[in-house]
Amino acid sequence: MGILLVWSFRNLSSDHVPGMPLKNLFDHLFRNHRNELVHFAGQRAVEMAEDVVQESFLRLMQHPDPQAIENHRAYLYKLTGNALIDHQRKLAVRERYHSEVEDLESLPAEAPGVDELLHHQQVLRGVLQALDGLPPMQRSIFLLHRFDGLTYLQIGKLLKMSRSNVERQFYAALEHCFAASLFGKP
Repeated sequence: MGILLVWSFRNLSSDHVPGMPLKNLFDHLFRNHRNELVHFAGQRAVEMAEDVVQESFLRLMQHPDPQAIENHRAYLYKLTGNALIDHQRKLAVRERYHSEVEDLESLPAEAPGVDELLHHQQVLRGVLQALDGLPPMQRSIFLLHRFDGLTYLQIGKLLKMSRSNVERQFYAALEHCFAASLFGKP
């Protein structure tokens, strides 16, 4: 009788039931071990214990042959322990990331100084004056190419001009703007 009790205890502790359909096996394991696994996980991650246990059962379901596992309870504890480690690693990464972001946010912004702002305003005024000094067709071609990103061919189709004429007009506009920036004349 002692041998029979040992065999029964072994069979009960391992949940190894040969030939049990997978759905029934998972249902059986979930009902029998969920609470103890939540308690186990709650000792290290109270707020995430339920999620960690659910992750463990999902991992069990992804096992290629769950019926071949000798001791499902031990396997679930191992999966839960691994899921806890994964959870703690993710938290550490998040904490590190958030502390780095907070460090960056605490740095003063590098706003341009007054001299730099004045210089940029002067350059912008010069560019606008140079553009105003262009013939209307050259100005349109320049703006379509530089600011709207159209190709010479696209501009040519839009303005009913040849691609080479558009290119020539663009380079004339570019030379005008360049000369204006060098000599300060529109």
